[in-house]
Amino acid sequence: MSDKARAASASVVLIASPIAGVRAQWSSGLQEKFPVYEAAERSALDKGMANLKPAILLLDLALPGLGGVEGVPAVQKASPMTAIILMTSTPNDREGLAALKVGARGYCSHGMDPNLLRKAVMVVVKGEIWVARNVFAPLLEELTSLTERRHKEFPPNLDTRLDRLTPREREIAQLIGGGASNKEIAGRLNITEATVKAHLTAIFRKLGLSDRLGLALFVTEYNRVSR
Repeated sequence: MSDKARAASASVVLIASPIAGVRAQWSSGLQEKFPVYEAAERSALDKGMANLKPAILLLDLALPGLGGVEGVPAVQKASPMTAIILMTSTPNDREGLAALKVGARGYCSHGMDPNLLRKAVMVVVKGEIWVARNVFAPLLEELTSLTERRHKEFPPNLDTRLDRLTPREREIAQLIGGGASNKEIAGRLNITEATVKAHLTAIFRKLGLSDRLGLALFVTEYNRVSR
């Protein structure tokens, strides 16, 4: 692949859904920022993954031949570096957890506002995870429960790790643990979103974390152990 082709594929979004209206809705919020390609059936999806090597795949779980969440790893094989965002008409925490466990980087509703979908894609492109707001709290609770047995026997020294943070960073970390967005944090603390992002970068570095979901899990576990 040429350097020019690599640069193009680094920003390509592939949309896979059997519903024309859904594909059109998702495309409408992305076309100004990304080259967008569409697939209406499984064979077109497989061909697109193999040939385009897209940065992002928006994958409708209702796509015939996919087999639901369990079919995601087979799709991923054709382009291991593609970040997959799963879309569904009825998001729920159990399916959301299963999606993350098979390697999806996002889990959203079919009816997501196109502008918000664009934001989700941009977040995932940066290496973070995006899940629907109504799924976040129960999903976080279920993810935390998976680690409780290990932490019960070998509780991490959470207090020492949090001592690395400044008071403002600890405040932001707690807000992330509650599911707040950067915009909500900025408004609550009367700071800019750019400042929030700078604080998050410092928090991730100090705690050895890579994304906000990991931070939310860390904070939730800290609050549970500290009770």
